[in-house]
Amino acid sequence: MNAFGTGPVSRRGLIRLGGGAVAGLVLGGVTASTAQARIAAEEAAVTALPGSKAFDLSDPSDALFMHKQAWCPTVMQCAGYDHLNKHWYVAQVMYNPGDGVSYATRKLEGDIAITKLSEDGSTKLGRMYLRGFGHGAQIGIETTAKGSAPYIWIEYDSEPNAEGTTGFGTKVCRIKYVGPAADAPPRSFHWDVAADRTAMDFKDRTPDPLKLPGAGSTLTAPRAVVDMHHRRLLVRFNRNGQLQCAVWDLDTAAAAPLGAPLHHFANLPRPVYDAQGFCLYGSYMYMLEGEAYASGGPTDTTDVGTTHITRVDLNTGVSERALTRALKSLVYREPEGMNIMLVPDPANAGGYLPRLTFGFASGVSGDRRVNIAYKNALI
Repeated sequence: MNAFGTGPVSRRGLIRLGGGAVAGLVLGGVTASTAQARIAAEEAAVTALPGSKAFDLSDPSDALFMHKQAWCPTVMQCAGYDHLNKHWYVAQVMYNPGDGVSYATRKLEGDIAITKLSEDGSTKLGRMYLRGFGHGAQIGIETTAKGSAPYIWIEYDSEPNAEGTTGFGTKVCRIKYVGPAADAPPRSFHWDVAADRTAMDFKDRTPDPLKLPGAGSTLTAPRAVVDMHHRRLLVRFNRNGQLQCAVWDLDTAAAAPLGAPLHHFANLPRPVYDAQGFCLYGSYMYMLEGEAYASGGPTDTTDVGTTHITRVDLNTGVSERALTRALKSLVYREPEGMNIMLVPDPANAGGYLPRLTFGFASGVSGDRRVNIAYKNALI
């Protein structure tokens, strides 16, 4: 066990150990540099997040629900929960075989379907089509009030990737869920159509890089998530060749364009496998990575999958990464999206307990299913 707990110490964590300690430490063959020390010192001036408990990555995962259908037959990309109304919102590439537009076109143009599901995932309650937004790999659900629709924090202004196959959002917005009910005709909303923006109460909330600590006048691939328990917004992005994130007060962020953050983290760990989502709870960020089973999974006991969860202490920089076998019986089993689910606390009337939820796509091509697992042990 190292001085910060059971997990490995990140480079940034080594820097925070202090100059004398850093001088004699090497991580992955790379010593802490003077430049990194300057970055750490600069970030120390930014307000630290109040310390919180963390989810125990060794806690066995439970299934919330499995094999459920979203509106489209495509892979789920992310799912978030409205704890006041007990609804799930699932993002996926929009594709309806009967509308005459191919899956390849929808994916390239960044068309997203948001499916509203019941608490147990068994009933499709509505859907909202977002055209030209991006891929939907991470969303945040901002719950407003019982009986009222939530706001969705999501990427927008989609542009094709280098391969010219997939559209990804280049900015971040906050929109209200206004999808028709399941028994009503569907409706598409485009971020660049004035009437649609009004209907969605569309607000651009792309971070201003000039208001972030450190150098770098541009950022790319911003993605947002919401911590409703602590009422904070986290946006992850690329800047200066690093994977970074910043945290804002949620109410302030909802009311006006993003200014200086409460907290900034300059160098998040890069995933080994495909990045599949992230979330914030208190002073910790959680990141999901992995790919679908390589050789069948359940039919090949040697294929344990590549799904990992990384926990990062945003105040100290300490990170821990662990393999998860959650929902290991699924066929295909591609990890997709993370979020915090709040459930009523039986010991505290009106209070809530958090769950770290993460999704998996399953099934065969043309009939992908939605699956949600969770951890709830805090340390």
